Amino acid sequence: MKQLTFTCRHSREYTDPDVPCREENFDWHQREITVPADQSALVLVDCWDRHPVVSFVERAERVARERILPVVQPCREAGVTVVHAPSPGVAHKYPQWLAYAANSELFGDGGQAGWPPSEFIRRTQGYTDDPYARPAEPLLEQWLADDNLFPGMRIMSFLEPGPQDFVVATGEQLHRLCRHREILHLFYAGFAANICVQFRDYGIRAMRDRGYHIILLRDCTTAIEGSHTLDGEWLTQAAIFNIELKVGCSTTSEELQAACGR
Repeated sequence: MKQLTFTCRHSREYTDPDVPCREENFDWHQREITVPADQSALVLVDCWDRHPVVSFVERAERVARERILPVVQPCREAGVTVVHAPSPGVAHKYPQWLAYAANSELFGDGGQAGWPPSEFIRRTQGYTDDPYARPAEPLLEQWLADDNLFPGMRIMSFLEPGPQDFVVATGEQLHRLCRHREILHLFYAGFAANICVQFRDYGIRAMRDRGYHIILLRDCTTAIEGSHTLDGEWLTQAAIFNIELKVGCSTTSEELQAACGR
C-alpha cells in the first residue's frame, strides 16, 4: 500500500506557554504526516473555463495550469482518487458523474418546490424591492442567461476528467463515493478560496463536518478579491489562514507531487 508523506501546516491562535499570547507571536505549526494513497482523494472544486470576473478567471487559469495540472497525473499514478466537483449544472455534462448518483439526483424527488421560493432567495420578481437584499447585479443576471457563458460552462479543457476520474454534483454524492471507496483524506484544490472551496456542500467545511480529514493545497487556489485587497491577494491569504486555523491543514502541490513519486 503506497503511503503519502508530506508536511502539513496549521495556523495557530495561541502561543506556547513560555511565549506571550499576543497576535504578533502567532505562527504556523508544521509537522510531517503520512496518509495512505488509496484512502485519499484529490477534489477539484469549480475549475470552470469561464467566469464574469475577467481578472479572477485569468488568475485562476494560471493557478490551474501551473499548479493544479502538474499534480493531477501523479495522484492518479499513485492511486489517489481524482474527483471533479464543478457544480451540479456542469457536473451533469460529464458521464463520470453517473457513478455515484442517487435516483433522486438522476430522476428528481417528485416533491414540491422548496421554501422559501427561489424568487425570494434571489430577490427577483416581486421581491426586488426587498430592503434587506443585496444591490442588484445586472451583469450576473445577463451572464446566467447568456448561452455562451454560464449555460455553456465546462471544466477547464486541460483539466477535463480522465476515464478513471469521478465527477460529483453534490456533497452527498461525494460522501457516497468516499464511503464506498473507504476514502478518509481529502486534498482540495480549485476556486474560489473564499467562496465555493469553503462553502459548497462538497466544499471543505461541509466535508469536515462529515468527519473527513481536510488538506488544502494552498498554492492551488485563489480568492475573488476586491479593489482594496487585490494587490496583496489578502482575501486569498485570509481564506488560507482560516482554513488552517479552524478546518484542516494545508500543504503545497510540490509536496503532494513529491509524496506521490516516492
